[in-house]
Amino acid sequence: MAIAIRPLGEHVGAEATGVDVRAIGPAETERLLDALTRHGVLVLRDQTMTPDDLVAFGRRFGPVEYGVREDYQLPENKDVYVISNIVENGRPLGNPNDGFAWHTDLSFLEHPTAYTFLYAIECPPEGAQTEFASAFRTYDALDAQERARLDAMRVLHSYDMLHKTRKWAAPLSEDQKAKFPDVVHPMVRTHPVTGRKSVYLGPNTSLPIGMGEAEGAALIAELMDRTTDPRHVHAHDWRPGDLVVWDNRGMVHRATEYDKARYRRLMHRVTVRGERPF
Repeated sequence: MAIAIRPLGEHVGAEATGVDVRAIGPAETERLLDALTRHGVLVLRDQTMTPDDLVAFGRRFGPVEYGVREDYQLPENKDVYVISNIVENGRPLGNPNDGFAWHTDLSFLEHPTAYTFLYAIECPPEGAQTEFASAFRTYDALDAQERARLDAMRVLHSYDMLHKTRKWAAPLSEDQKAKFPDVVHPMVRTHPVTGRKSVYLGPNTSLPIGMGEAEGAALIAELMDRTTDPRHVHAHDWRPGDLVVWDNRGMVHRATEYDKARYRRLMHRVTVRGERPF
């Protein structure tokens, strides 16, 4: 399999061509993993995948996580999380609401997501992009005083706090709260392969330890604004058959809005468990 890697931007993204993920072996997997590590986001177009194919490909990169939102798991394969605005027979096929603010996937877990795999089945012809930005670039641009301050900082990540921002969702049960307790991670995260450092930015509900809520929120917002400077954002325009993979240790991302009343969207997502941030 003759894989070619083409960078898509200065700080974020590459496209891999000559790939059929259903047929790759260990050597091709290592080539893709190396490109993902170097570029943060990897685009593979024109894939034809069943849910089982998507899960099998994810497992080449590490242990696949069981989805947090059980109500949007694919019935025939519960390792697949469905993102969709489609309703059939009165039942939503997936979650139409998550992901429209800048974030890192599942930072509220003790071992947060390393890699996210998002596969497009149906896409709107306009809107519904996924935007990516590098938090490595943000750390690299800090001055010595800022680095010293952030290097020493730890941050509370809370699924309960995040869920309370979802006005459309039912409150968490006590069992759900117990399943996903609050965790504390470093503000500055080290990539386990490259050793490169990034600011580790979960959702806007994360709170630096020792700061008041307003002060902490202001710091997180400032760092996110620096990270997502439009000059350094890569926007992926989806088409059916696209598979996009990203490394959550140093990337933040968000979905952009689209006309949900006019267009259908159907995406399958698989995530791979990572190490405890350090």
